[in-house]
Amino acid sequence: MFSSKLKNIKYLIRKQQQPQYLNNDKLFKNSLNINSNNKNYFCTSSTTITSDVSNQDISNKEKEVKRIIDLLFSSQYHKNNLAIFKRFEEMKLPEMIESGIGIDASNMDTINQIKNYNQTKQSIEELNLLSKEFNDYLEVVEMSKNIGDNDWLKETRSLINQLFSNCSELEVKALMNGKDDSKGCLLEIQAGAGGNDSMDWTKILFEMYCKWGARKGYNVEIIDTADGEFGYRHASLKIDGHNAYGWLRTEMGIHRLIRISPFSSSGKRHTSFASVVVYPISDDSIKINIDPKDLHFETLRSSGAGGQHVNKTESAVRIVHIPTGISVLSSSERSQHQNKSNGLLLLKSKLYSHELKKKIEAEKSFRDELGKNSWASDSVVRNYSMHPQERVKDQRTGIEVLQISKILDGEEELDNMIKKALSD
Repeated sequence: MFSSKLKNIKYLIRKQQQPQYLNNDKLFKNSLNINSNNKNYFCTSSTTITSDVSNQDISNKEKEVKRIIDLLFSSQYHKNNLAIFKRFEEMKLPEMIESGIGIDASNMDTINQIKNYNQTKQSIEELNLLSKEFNDYLEVVEMSKNIGDNDWLKETRSLINQLFSNCSELEVKALMNGKDDSKGCLLEIQAGAGGNDSMDWTKILFEMYCKWGARKGYNVEIIDTADGEFGYRHASLKIDGHNAYGWLRTEMGIHRLIRISPFSSSGKRHTSFASVVVYPISDDSIKINIDPKDLHFETLRSSGAGGQHVNKTESAVRIVHIPTGISVLSSSERSQHQNKSNGLLLLKSKLYSHELKKKIEAEKSFRDELGKNSWASDSVVRNYSMHPQERVKDQRTGIEVLQISKILDGEEELDNMIKKALSD
């Protein structure tokens, strides 16, 4: 539909340039059976540009469409699709599907192979079509500018909203392609080396993810916070909603902050560390069998602010899964029963992540590597610098943002950093 609209506009512009219609707008409209009082030669009510859409808005969307297309073409997802499609071609699968020769419709492996082929082909074609439509759009915009016809320019540029919408949908579809990406997630933040500064940094990150989740429309629930003298020694969040895990899975690793310490009178720069671990929320598609005999429960008083009830009663619950040594602490609720329920959910998600890796040794190795929550870590996700210049740099992609507040407030700039990490 979008391509046909551009094709028709291109045809009409060329027709208008024919000698008999030059400088005779009324004759041109009559040749198309268009009401001479109607300036919109082609656009429907859904595509007509409105006065509240500024040239700057259009320009921003054009830049964003180009950014997304470039991102998708360079993404590992697209490269993998091309490699898979090439293997299918080497197997002569397209010819076999077209002719029906050599296809066993009763064989489940064959059916899955054909399904994979069709999905891969569709993904490649969707991106190629999107790129072609954007190039056609730019061509028609340029044609309109060259002939100096603002009516055509407005009509063409009014289509950018549809192109932007198509582009955004394809971006999310391409980036959220992991097995568990559509699920909600549990996110843990642990203060590392740096004392009070790192605990304060842990709280700043905690608030960043809370703001980000709220902006994305997710349900954000505090599972546990362990207060330090300043900030948090540890914090756990449940962020529930479609694609929450897909968005946040690349946040896993060490986050490093460089600033003038507010806790020191020396005025020197201080480096703080915090580790982030993200788990998909488990569901019933993978059975996690937890034997009650393998669980050790411990009740304790909550250390955080919460009134007399929270601090004087043993409402917090720690649960240890004895075979694996995995433990969780839940203390955000006034009710011990609710904390136990939240703790079991967190434990189940940790065991789910365990199951995906298949071996306890692999999980332990990963956590040992992540445990270098200090200068020795080679798992740094991002550097956040407040001195001498404000700057956030993603160590994996090289992307930099100068407005650190945009990142820490969980705004769109954080989305863009995550998107780039997902595409690599």
